[in-house]
Amino acid sequence: GYTDFDALSLKFYSLYSTCKEQLSNQRHYDWGLRNILSVLRTMGATKRENLDKPEAFLVYRTLRDMNLSKLVAQDVPLFLSLLADLFPGMSPPAKGSYPDEEKVLAKVVEKYGLVYHDP
Repeated sequence: GYTDFDALSLKFYSLYSTCKEQLSNQRHYDWGLRNILSVLRTMGATKRENLDKPEAFLVYRTLRDMNLSKLVAQDVPLFLSLLADLFPGMSPPAKGSYPDEEKVLAKVVEKYGLVYHDP
């Protein structure tokens, strides 16, 4: 588990509370227990796979990755700003790269005559 859970749990709570109050009201946004449980499970798996990385970095990355895709475009800058405020001095974690999957995707796109856009 996480050793710095006190500070990190406050950041998690602050982020979700602020998102609920300040982001636009979208029907598909879920800042409740179902989403929290999913994020906590992912945080645990992320921690087990990355024992050598700082816990704050892992929480930052998990919160960003699990919520960013659900947000409408107008809410993305505010969400990223909230994360940056909660994790000051920390550079945003790099986006994941999936070179093997991207090669397969490019082949399928070419096979069906579609247009491939670089990620």
